[in-house]
Amino acid sequence: MYLRVLFIVLFASYFFGQVHAQEPLPTPDSVKVAHDSLRAVRDSVRDINDSIRYGAIESFAKKKKFTKFLYRLLLKEARVDKTQKTKTSKSIKPKPYLKDEGKIVRDIHVVTFDPFGHYVQDTSLRPKGWLVKTGNALHAKTRETTIKNMLLFKKGELFDSLVVQESERLIRSQKYLRDVEFFTKPASKGSDSLDVYAWAWDVWSLIPGASFSGNSTSLDLTDDNFIGLGHRFRADTKWERPAGTNFTRFSYLIPNIKTSYISARAEYYFSGKENLLRTIAFERNFYSPLTKLAGGIFLGQMKTSISFVQQDSILHLSSRNNVQDYWAARSWQLFKGNSVKERTTNLILSGRLLVDRYPGRPQEAVAANVFNNQTVFFAGLGVTSRQYTRDRYIFDYGKVEDVPVGRAFGITAGVDVKQRDRWYLGLQAAWGNYYRFGYLSTHFEYGTFIKASHFRQGVITGRLNYFTPLYQLGNWKIRQFVKPTVIVGLRRLPGDNLTFNEHMKGFEELAFPATSMVVLTLQTQSYAPWNLIGFRFGPYVFASLGMLGNESSGFSRSRLYSFFGLGVLIKNDYLIFSNFQISLAFYPFVPGKGAGIFKTNSFITTDYGFRGFEISKPSVVDFN
Repeated sequence: MYLRVLFIVLFASYFFGQVHAQEPLPTPDSVKVAHDSLRAVRDSVRDINDSIRYGAIESFAKKKKFTKFLYRLLLKEARVDKTQKTKTSKSIKPKPYLKDEGKIVRDIHVVTFDPFGHYVQDTSLRPKGWLVKTGNALHAKTRETTIKNMLLFKKGELFDSLVVQESERLIRSQKYLRDVEFFTKPASKGSDSLDVYAWAWDVWSLIPGASFSGNSTSLDLTDDNFIGLGHRFRADTKWERPAGTNFTRFSYLIPNIKTSYISARAEYYFSGKENLLRTIAFERNFYSPLTKLAGGIFLGQMKTSISFVQQDSILHLSSRNNVQDYWAARSWQLFKGNSVKERTTNLILSGRLLVDRYPGRPQEAVAANVFNNQTVFFAGLGVTSRQYTRDRYIFDYGKVEDVPVGRAFGITAGVDVKQRDRWYLGLQAAWGNYYRFGYLSTHFEYGTFIKASHFRQGVITGRLNYFTPLYQLGNWKIRQFVKPTVIVGLRRLPGDNLTFNEHMKGFEELAFPATSMVVLTLQTQSYAPWNLIGFRFGPYVFASLGMLGNESSGFSRSRLYSFFGLGVLIKNDYLIFSNFQISLAFYPFVPGKGAGIFKTNSFITTDYGFRGFEISKPSVVDFN
């Protein structure tokens, strides 16, 4: 890890010191688009036509009680506070494509830029300096076909602003791109045709890594844009001493086969002659609210391990595991109409077959009732309303981010084919939006198995994500993040134990038979105005508090565990690993280790993340 960071710093510091020499860049395809005009398009007002269409469906919905209920449940408008006077930064307004709506797309032009020396803010600047040019020459630039394959529209079709904005969002979500810019130009004055231009700026995608310690050596190589195709290749190996054990893993991901948005992934993980993991998967998600069909196939052989607390000690069990997983889903637009909310509100029907086998199951697993063979069929039904709002300075320093807003409600039912009296029931509800006090999203789930009218292995989860508007203090920008999580297990099996591992790092040795958990994470993130040889810095402070409980005593036997500290987020737009962090945390008490402990890099800001409102593959509610 340390060699990787050193490599990035030295590599980038020279490159970014060279890009200030400027020469004009010929405008691609002879299109003359001034920088100010491009920015005006980016920041201009929203198409007001939706409000007219929305008023029509509002009038229709209020005629009957049921449609009025659905209208309020699913199509409630985002709140706008016109009186707000605080000095905050607002979300980015969508581009005004009203004048282009319904015109014929005559042609599509794609231009991709190398990672070094090209600026989104001014495309007339070009790289200069032999090392910068050498770096760009060594980089496999994203191919035009890679970008075109992600577009949801084609030449000859009528221009649809929602489809174009969804295409831009999907392309912008790729890790190997620094930024994306879409704009249009009429074919001629007064023409009913237009050309669409898509400009994409690459990042350096090939990153080697190495780490050394007294007992192990690790090497890895990752390329998120293999030869410009957008494919992800990863290889890593680890040697452990003095045992001489070697672990090696290869994985390859094709995120989009042609224009189908079907992904293909293969992964192989082995140690000597022992195969630890072999998987292959094909999957197509509801990548956009406009998608009608989704599904997937997963085939895997792996070694599965489980740890649980028994009589105040941690037990570890492992077994071979063969998995076959098949699922399919269909989406239907729920309301007629052409507004954004009408077109992105869907009824989802899904089905899934999961075949899970554990050959060579150990006797200890039989006693603990874990590693059970099962063949389960799931069916799901749900309603989802999904939109996205563009914003900056959330999880990615300054880059445009697409924040999910909307609502989702779903029900899942399942039955074990071999044990027909064993059923599964799951419920979920989620909603999120921007309010005058910030962004708030909530996700609630309930799941349980039912056998002979008895409820077993139940779980209730509640997760909330909140962040304030972006405040400015001089040239600094600041946000506050809040993330509470509640998990309550109901009649769980002996091997079902909750830990802080995924929520509060540093308590891995905590031996407590927990079936319930409460965690609160707080973070104050700042964004400094400094720019040092291409790197930008975001100092932050954080705190996490949590408690574990069980069904017999609740939380009465658990103490409050906590840690708090400070760190800095370091951002570079030109590298695939654009964010890395340094943090120092203080632990008042860690079981088995003592009091007053300091740890480095135990907190990662991306622990927050976004939870969308997609309903697709029916599954069991996670208990972790």
